[in-house]
Amino acid sequence: MSRLYQRLGIFAIVLVVTLGLYLIKQSEPNGTLKENGAHLFDTVTHLSLHDNNANAGLGKDPVKGSGKGNKKLQDKHKEELELEPCTIMSPLSHHFIDLSSLSSKGNDGRAMPWSSKGYDTGLNFTVGVCSSPFKKTHDTNDEVKDITNSSAVGAYYIDSKTGKYVSIGEYSTKPVVRGKKITLSYTGGSYCENMLNQETGEKVRKSTILTFTCDREMLAKATVSYVGSFNDCSYIFEVRSHHACPTAAKADNLAVIWIFFFILLAALLVYFSGGLLYKQIKLQKM
Repeated sequence: MSRLYQRLGIFAIVLVVTLGLYLIKQSEPNGTLKENGAHLFDTVTHLSLHDNNANAGLGKDPVKGSGKGNKKLQDKHKEELELEPCTIMSPLSHHFIDLSSLSSKGNDGRAMPWSSKGYDTGLNFTVGVCSSPFKKTHDTNDEVKDITNSSAVGAYYIDSKTGKYVSIGEYSTKPVVRGKKITLSYTGGSYCENMLNQETGEKVRKSTILTFTCDREMLAKATVSYVGSFNDCSYIFEVRSHHACPTAAKADNLAVIWIFFFILLAALLVYFSGGLLYKQIKLQKM
C-alpha cells in the first residue's frame, strides 16, 4: 500500500508540473490571433517558409514535385497566423505590439485624428492611424481632390487655393517591421502635381509612411511629427507613443491566472505528498 501511495504522489507531482510548463509555453507574449489563440511564430515553420520563398525566387524547388503542395501549405499558414488589425509581431524579437489604441478602435469607433504641422511646407496635416481621420464623410461636391471615397482616406491636408481636402494616402491596418522600425504605408492618395509614372505614363498618386517610435515616458497617447516629403508627393511622419512599445498579448491574462493556480496546486500536492511519503518511510523503518 505504501508503494502505491508513493507512486500516486509522484505521478500527481509530475502531472501538475507538466501542465504548468505547458501553460507557461502557451502564455509566451507571441501575439493574439483571430481564431484559436495559437502561437504566431513557430520557429520551424517560420524558417521553412523563409527558405521556400528564397528558393522560389531562385527558380528552385526545395523538394522536387512538391512546389504546389508547399505553396498551399504556406497559404494555409498565412491564413492561420493572421493577426488582428493594427497589431504586429516582430520576426526578430518576437515582441507583440498593438497600435489599435491610436486608431478609431481605441476611441469607441469614433475618428481619432492626429495633427502635425509641416513647418517648411506651410501645411497642416491630419493623420489617422489604421483608420480615417475624417469625423464625417466628404464625398459630395468633390470635397476630396481626385478621391470618390473619403472613408478610405488615411491622412490629408487642405489646399489653401481651392479649399479642397487633399488625400496623401488611403489608410492601412497592416503594420510592417522594417529593421527596428514599425511602419504603416498609405498609398492611393490624390494625384501628385506634374508627376507621371515613367513606365505606364499614368499620374502618380500621393503616399505616406508612418514610422512608430516607442516612448514609455510619454503621458499622452501619442505625438505625430512631420519629418519631410519628396516632390510634394510622398510624405513621412514619426509617431511617438508608449503604445508603440512591446507588450504581452491581451489574450494571455487568463493563462497567467491558470499558471498561478497550477503552481499553487503543485506546491500543495508536493507538501501533502511529501508528508505522506515521510510517514510511510518512517513506518517501514519501525
